[in-house]
Amino acid sequence: MMMVGLSTLDFLVGSWKGRSVDQFGEKGTIDSALECRREPSERFLQLLGESRKDGKLLNRSVEFITYDPGVRKYISKRMWSMGFIENGVGTWKDGDTLVFQIRFDNEPPFFAGTLWRGFIRRYGDDEIGHGLYTAKKGGRYRLYGETRERRVS
Repeated sequence: MMMVGLSTLDFLVGSWKGRSVDQFGEKGTIDSALECRREPSERFLQLLGESRKDGKLLNRSVEFITYDPGVRKYISKRMWSMGFIENGVGTWKDGDTLVFQIRFDNEPPFFAGTLWRGFIRRYGDDEIGHGLYTAKKGGRYRLYGETRERRVS
C-alpha cells in the first residue's frame, strides 16, 4: 500500500539547483534554484523557486503544498511572479511521481483552452524533477518541460 500524507514529501526539504534545456517554451538553458521547508507550520511544505536564463530572472514562485485527509489528496497553491496563481490537486501516479491536475486564477490569455498537469518526481535521495504536461481539450497530454535538480544542502 502506498504511503500518503505530507510526510511522503519530506525528501524535498532542503536546497536544490538544476537546469532544463529547450523546455517550457524557451530556447536555451534555464537555470533554477528551489528551497523547500516546512513553513508556516508542519502542516505545509513551502517551495520557493527561481528560474534564470543567461543570468536574467525569468520568474519566481512561492508554492504551498498540504495534504487533505478528508479527500485523500495533496493540495497545492503556487503564486507566479508573472501574475497568475496555480491551483493543484494531486495524487501519486506511482511511488515516485506525484501528479497535480492544475487550474489557474488570473489565467493568462495565451493559456486559454489549454489543460495542465504538474508533477514532482523523485529520482533518488539527491535528485528530483518537476515539470508540466499540457494538452488541448480532447487531446493527449505531452511533456511541456521538466527541470532536473540536485540537492545542494
